[in-house]
Amino acid sequence: MRSFKIALKILRTVGIFLLAVAVLSAGFVWCYLHGENFHYQDSRERDELAGSVTVLVNGASYAYMGVRPDILDRYLGVRSYNLSGMLMTMEGRCALLEEELSRNPVHTVVLEVSSDTLTRNRSEEGPHGDLPILAKLNNSGDRWRFLRRAFPISEYPDVYYDMVSCGVESAARFLTGTYSTRNRELARGFYATPKKNREIDTNYMEIYHVRSLPDEILPENVAGLRRLLQICRDHGAKPVLITTPQSRYYNYLYDNLEYFQTWFSAFAAEEKVAYYNFNLAIEKVSTIPDSLYYDENHLSPEGAEIFSALLARVLDAYFHGRDVSDWFYPSYADLEIAYPVWDA
Repeated sequence: MRSFKIALKILRTVGIFLLAVAVLSAGFVWCYLHGENFHYQDSRERDELAGSVTVLVNGASYAYMGVRPDILDRYLGVRSYNLSGMLMTMEGRCALLEEELSRNPVHTVVLEVSSDTLTRNRSEEGPHGDLPILAKLNNSGDRWRFLRRAFPISEYPDVYYDMVSCGVESAARFLTGTYSTRNRELARGFYATPKKNREIDTNYMEIYHVRSLPDEILPENVAGLRRLLQICRDHGAKPVLITTPQSRYYNYLYDNLEYFQTWFSAFAAEEKVAYYNFNLAIEKVSTIPDSLYYDENHLSPEGAEIFSALLARVLDAYFHGRDVSDWFYPSYADLEIAYPVWDA
């Protein structure tokens, strides 16, 4: 009898402890999701714009740091929004795109693609690209559905840890008076890098074609890309594929960029969609020098401004059915003939 009472007391103590942990955890998670204290949290602005957005940009970090909606709006007379994010997975891209297409009269979706789009391995990289989506989605139902689709049960502890740790940081900001319920870092989804990361090496001859990008194209990524196209079509929006510009350093460093250019060109032809690789834009080298990149493959805010204006001009031509193939080099080989590495 005595041992039974001791066991009961232990169970009661454990129960009270677990309840306290659950209540604290719920409070921290609420603090995280209710506020917008991390650069990727933008649901309030998207809610306010619901019903008015006509152009969407959907991609990973290259588009997140590279496409400015305000410039697209100014040049094209549209209302645009950038749905991109760091390490964005296909599942995350699809979830956000579906949400916004269902509540906005979107006629065009700009889909950013790169070698990462085809080769990124979600099982190896882990949940880091999907975790922010839980905070970007704007209601618990959508979050729960995304949790079940995007995360295996084995990653639920990672989800719990991320949500609570972000909640703890949010609570700390509340206590210090810096808590915000409105995102202060994004401009219609565009993320302006806060500072120059580092200077890019311009001694191109030393690094010329010394590396190869991973080139194993994963079937699930191709399926995800086709799913993005289908989501657009299901909602009456035209998809346009783009590859954002990367530095000359990056273009000289890797020896297999042509492989992905050929793949995306063939894919676009098969799917009957437009594809523009802005690394091959004739004016790119002269207007976006390496000094206007955050790092080797992401634009700085100044570089994003110039690129977004170029993208807007290309989209304007696309909207009006004008051929702009003569604005681009046909291949990386042609680009290197025009700008040989020894003359860089």
